[in-house]
Amino acid sequence: MRIPHLGPDQLCIGIAVMVPPPLSGRLHRLRRASGDPAADSAPPHITVIPPMPVDRSALPGAMRRVQAVAAQVQRFEVRLRGAGTFRPVSPVVFAQVDEGFEVCQVLAARVRAALGAPADRFPYHPHVTVAQDAPDAQLDRVQQALDGFDASFTAQTVEVSQLESDAVWRRLRRFQLAAPASGAPGLAAPASTARHEVAP
Repeated sequence: MRIPHLGPDQLCIGIAVMVPPPLSGRLHRLRRASGDPAADSAPPHITVIPPMPVDRSALPGAMRRVQAVAAQVQRFEVRLRGAGTFRPVSPVVFAQVDEGFEVCQVLAARVRAALGAPADRFPYHPHVTVAQDAPDAQLDRVQQALDGFDASFTAQTVEVSQLESDAVWRRLRRFQLAAPASGAPGLAAPASTARHEVAP
């Protein structure tokens, strides 16, 4: 995780879809067992916007923009299945987002545009980190443990968190995603054109 340089009147925030319990506990135990030094810095989550600086004076406006985007996206199903890794580029092992991938992509694009967030170094790839910056042998074990992993949950909220001086992320606000108007989760659309699939 790349932490941006902050000015004297800036905060570091991140935006994510959190994995709910009891699934979050299961993934957290795996991460702690791997020896990941950041295992306790944040609960399991799908990053929407990675760490970014924001002026303290601009934080209320940023919150309103995130809330507005959340209100346009319906709750959606997330299925985590199998293991993935960013090695050798980055020492990360993750649970793959099998269902809900496209909705996460559009959600991230909309939040990024609303905030004017800088482009990330790599293309956005929704995932749940389960081990990072751990010894290779431990990363291998976590990857093997996730090979048959298969679990689902409903994404209902988006959270804005702040990275504090003790290197722990703490929630600032939680915003509800929209209730599905048609009974099928996905992106919100006008009633006359609502569709079950993700809009481009």
